[in-house]
Amino acid sequence: MEQIRINLGCGKRKVKGYINIDIDPAHEPDLILDLSKCALPYGDNSVDEVRAFDFLEHIPLGKTIFVIDEIWRVLKPGGKFEHFTPSTDGRGAFQDPTHLSFWNINSWLYFTDGIWANMYGIKSKFKVEQLRDIITSDALRIIHTHGIFTKEQA
Repeated sequence: MEQIRINLGCGKRKVKGYINIDIDPAHEPDLILDLSKCALPYGDNSVDEVRAFDFLEHIPLGKTIFVIDEIWRVLKPGGKFEHFTPSTDGRGAFQDPTHLSFWNINSWLYFTDGIWANMYGIKSKFKVEQLRDIITSDALRIIHTHGIFTKEQA
């Protein structure tokens, strides 16, 4: 059976073997979709992997829980979610005027720890495989948070 792997916010960086999804038709993605406004067109527990590199910071505040819960919804048990997102612990999160939401390692408590998630009705409860900050530019003081999570087996 063929795996379903999606690359959210692909922009000009399409990844072979993934369904490349972007809001901008100029990038010629496989699927044009604004995930902040509508659901992913996949059934519950149907996707093997979701990749979101330099994507989450472009989701408007107030829509971030919906987007992460939507990723959770479509992932199969044991499926992998990997993100690479500018961290507020560096300047990269704030220097780009197109960024609409702001993230750091602590943001993931709400999507990985049942106590925090339950406070806000968040459905996602990912298992952390890796979560770390990476300095991506010393000169510009840019830090990215890199996370690899799995959806635990039912």
